[in-house]
Amino acid sequence: MNTIAVIINNKAKNHTESKTYLDAFKETQLIYKLYEISPKQLALTIQKCISKHKIILVGGGDGTIRTAAQYCINTPIILGVLPLGTLNHLAKELGLPQNAKDLIDSLQKNQTVKIDVGTVNGFVFLNNASIGFYPQFANKRDLYTRIYSKWLSYIPSFIHSLKKHRTISLTIKSKDLNLFLRTSFLMVSNNLYSYEFPITLKRMSFHTSQLGLYFLKHGKIRLLKIMKHLFTSDSQFEIHQSKLPIEVHFNNKKEITISLDGDNKKVKAPLLFKILPNSLTLLTMSS
Repeated sequence: MNTIAVIINNKAKNHTESKTYLDAFKETQLIYKLYEISPKQLALTIQKCISKHKIILVGGGDGTIRTAAQYCINTPIILGVLPLGTLNHLAKELGLPQNAKDLIDSLQKNQTVKIDVGTVNGFVFLNNASIGFYPQFANKRDLYTRIYSKWLSYIPSFIHSLKKHRTISLTIKSKDLNLFLRTSFLMVSNNLYSYEFPITLKRMSFHTSQLGLYFLKHGKIRLLKIMKHLFTSDSQFEIHQSKLPIEVHFNNKKEITISLDGDNKKVKAPLLFKILPNSLTLLTMSS
């Protein structure tokens, strides 16, 4: 086996747990090169590793894995995930290895899976991309984490965003859609989420080559609207799916803040969402 790159985001919530993985690698005489880096160094480190390694293991949360995937799509690189972040939605939904033993087993058996990837204006997302309420929430969450733990920061961030978020005028265009909205929430997902009572969202497949489109029909997010969506059929949310690209145009906006797998980024408008079928190879659980 060629030397494996192990890249650890040293700001990930559970980055200290990487020691468990590294100790297990040494015990099994796995040959690897360690890169323990800050988030700002991640993109450049990934690009350098692609030319040197065939397998890259990345430790962090969904945002860290998204950044790695940006450079690994449509390449022979096998990307492995060390779930060291707060939530690690992707690893859980895909059933990726959750501990060192399972990860080593997958490496030894070279067990991989190809998945679809979403893109918006050239930036990839593995879970979802959203505008409006969520980017504001994510921004406040990042500010509050300087004071509280990441989990506790969710509460004041959510309350602040409920009070302060604004509506955005936009037009959604595709072959089957032409919608004008004044909304405070729009999300596009890599494959379609299914809803399980009361608040569980997950994807059953990463291989349908579809974008999921979700939006509040009009106005701001309110607690009453959320409760109606959870407990009644009178929902203010609308859901669509598309195998074709989706365009989002904004009135009088040349740039928009978008949340990509939980990380905010400013992107030039309009937005063009696409799905890239089977474009990312991931190390998965051995069957």
